[in-house]
Formats: sequence, C-alpha cells, structure tokens
Amino acid sequence: MQSTIHFFGGAGTVTGSNFLLDTGNKKILIDCGLFQGDHVAEVGNWEPFPFDPKEISVLINTHAHIDHIGRIPKLVKEGFRGKIISTEATKALALPMLMDAMALSSRTAEHLGKEPLYEQKDIDQAMRQWEGISYHQTQDMGDGVSMQFLDSGHILGSAMAEFTRQDGGQARKVVFTGDLGGGNSPLLPLAEDPQGVNYLLMESVYGDRVQSDDALARKSKLEDVIEDTAARGGTLLIPAFSTERTQDLLFDIRELMVGKRVPSMPVYLDSPLAEKITAAYLAHPQYFSKEIQARIKSGEHIFSFTELHFVESSAESEKINATHGAKIIIAGSGMSNGGRVQAHEKVVLPDANSTLLIVGYQAAGSMGRRLAEGVKSVSIRGAHRQPSETVHVACRVETLYGYSAHMDGEQLLEFANKVSEGAHDSGTLKEVFVVMGEPASAGFLAQRIRDYLSIKATTPHAGEKAEIEF
Repeated sequence: MQSTIHFFGGAGTVTGSNFLLDTGNKKILIDCGLFQGDHVAEVGNWEPFPFDPKEISVLINTHAHIDHIGRIPKLVKEGFRGKIISTEATKALALPMLMDAMALSSRTAEHLGKEPLYEQKDIDQAMRQWEGISYHQTQDMGDGVSMQFLDSGHILGSAMAEFTRQDGGQARKVVFTGDLGGGNSPLLPLAEDPQGVNYLLMESVYGDRVQSDDALARKSKLEDVIEDTAARGGTLLIPAFSTERTQDLLFDIRELMVGKRVPSMPVYLDSPLAEKITAAYLAHPQYFSKEIQARIKSGEHIFSFTELHFVESSAESEKINATHGAKIIIAGSGMSNGGRVQAHEKVVLPDANSTLLIVGYQAAGSMGRRLAEGVKSVSIRGAHRQPSETVHVACRVETLYGYSAHMDGEQLLEFANKVSEGAHDSGTLKEVFVVMGEPASAGFLAQRIRDYLSIKATTPHAGEKAEIEF
C-alpha cells in the first residue's frame, strides 16, 4: 500500500505544525497550529491553506500548544466539518488557549490591516466537532487505518499519534511524535517508546544542543536567581507560556517557599489564561505522574501557597509594579512577543536591580530570543494604538533552559534509536522525517541519525511530500 505525507507547516521551522497523511481514500490532518516568531511568520497565518479543508476526513491533534492548535478555528471557518480527535486533557486545555489566541490574533490583524483570523463562532463550532479520548484507545480512521495516542511527556495530555495499517497480514506503522518531553517536568510521566514503527516523523527543537540544566540543577539555579534578586530588592520577571511552563514554575516556587529555601515575597501570576490552564490541569489528575497523583490524593494542593496572587484584570496588572520591595511576576507571553509581560518589561528591563529570567524556547525573530542573545534595547509595541517605545536593557537577563518541555539532542537521538530497536519485530524503521525545528537543528539531528543509527533521515521543507509504503 502507498500513502503520502505532505509537509505544510512545522517543516523547516519550529512553529505552525501541519501535516497531512493521505492514505488514498482518506486525508488525515495532524495538527493545525499557528506560525509564531517574527512578523513574516505571523503573516503566514492569514495565507490560504495549501489544501481544501472540506476534503479533510479527520484532524488529529497532538497537544494544546498554540503552534499545534492555533489555526483549527480557521480550518473550521473555511469548511472543515470532520471530527477533531485529541486526548481529553488536550481538549480541555484547547478552549482557553484558542480564546486567548483569538484575542491576540485580532490585535495582530488590526496591526496588519487584515480581517480577524477567526471568531468566537468558529471556536464554538470546532469544539462541537472535538472528541477527547484516552491514551491507547484505538480509533478507526477508515481505509484500513487505525490510530492510537501514546504519551509524549511534553505537556498535560500531549501525545504521539500512532497510525497502523494492515499490509498483507503485516502491520505497518507511522508515528507523528508531536513534541517530545525530556523528563524535566516534576508533574508528568516520561514519554513512551513506540514499537514496530516503519516511518517516524519527529520533532527537533533542540536537535543540535544538549541542555545543561537537569531538573535538580534547575531548581537550585531558580533558588539562586530568586535569592539574588530579592537581595537587591528587585523584581524577578519570568515570561512564561501559560501551559506547562507556568505550572512547573508554580510547583517549584511553592516548594522553595514552603521549604523556607527562599525569602517569602509576593508571587504574581499575571495571566488569566494561565489561571484557567492551571484549573484544567487540576481537573485532569489522571494525566499526572503516579507520584503527583498520590500527593494530590493525600490532600496536597500542589499549586497553592500563601504568597501566590492570581491577577485577573488589566487594572490589577498595572498596580503590580507600583508595589515596593522584592517580588516575582510570571506573565505571558513566553517569547515576549505580546501579552501582559511586555508592560512589565517596560519597567523591569531598565532596572539594574531586577532580573528577567528566560525559561523556554525562544523562536528566531522573537523579542525573547533577542533578549536572550544580549541586545541592549528593544522596541515594545504600545497599547491601544500608541506608538512603539524603545526600552533600554539594564537588568540582569538569565536563562534557565532546564524548564524546557522538549528532549535535547542526545535524548532525541536515543529516542530514535529506541524506536529503531523496537521496529525489528515488524520490519525495519525505513525513514525518519526530522521536522519542527530550525534548519540547523533539524539538519544536525538528521545527520546524527544517519551517522550513528544508519537510518535514512531527511529534513523536508514546507510544500514537499514523501511517498511511503503504508
């Protein structure tokens, strides 16, 4: 049997995940995410889809990050009426994420002079088409193809999509990994190892580097940064994605404060979205690691502590910087490209007593990437059509990539090796498609897979396709 994989987004870039598996009689879309990063990337979200949404049979969604779900309402708006399938946790997280993305994209649309990407009615329609299932629950895709989700260990409910098709009595398998967690989260289980895979489409965000901060060193460095900023009476500002990164931070800061390892000070979670996501996490405890499930069952409130303040309104947000003394602010967005964090950065960046702590991947062209690389000034867009403002950077800028929710280069290579070893029962792993990474990262990982594992590995570009025996 022959099928075709089309690479529409997440090929040659990290964001905009969007792949199509055409089995001959069924067109199965895997992810439909927003392009993020610089201005050129954002404009791409308004481009027409390179396929007819009405012809898509089903959409499989790997997890709730906006670069994997952000264009789903646009897909629905343009005629897609098939089923959307994800884990239950992903479906629960998706609604607040999409609502937030709609507000942000509306402001971007106004800035670009374009129509809104989608509206509330499109999100509502998408949720009506959405079905949440459990890990390892087999779904019939039609055309002799079945699908199940495997835990990818990336964020709550994140999954690899494993497709199986019978070929002359022998099962053929294609796996789309989505994003793969590196085991850094104190909240989640480790990623599973798929077995019997013939074709693997895998992420490569950190394919060309090794993360130096493991989970233990991460908490120790966080402790040091908090203590240092507190000693100077400054503000510790942490731009953080609302999903997973914020929950990991809250968990670690809570343990440091409850354990008296850092001074007591106000901790402001200035993100209504992150508050909703945290509530959704607690509503799906079955997706946590066994240890965390046990702690919750014993009555522990894993995200609650005296110093924590949830900031609801914009007016409350504006008052935070008027409070004197040391404090911690966690605010979105995680790449500093928009959201409430930018208002805080106008105050924190010029303050030599304060610290900006970058804890996650920063896409090329994003303001967070420029800050991590050491720029001395940035331009921050004004609110309510006000002109942009140039802000000088005098604060300390620290990076702590131990909070990464991705496997690093060594882990990705070992993951591919395990998949290869597990493929021997039903034929060899024929090819690895390395995607969802910047070109240098994806190319480096593909070369290592070829060199160390002797497996064909390619780095497809957007618009390309691959014929597979499936």
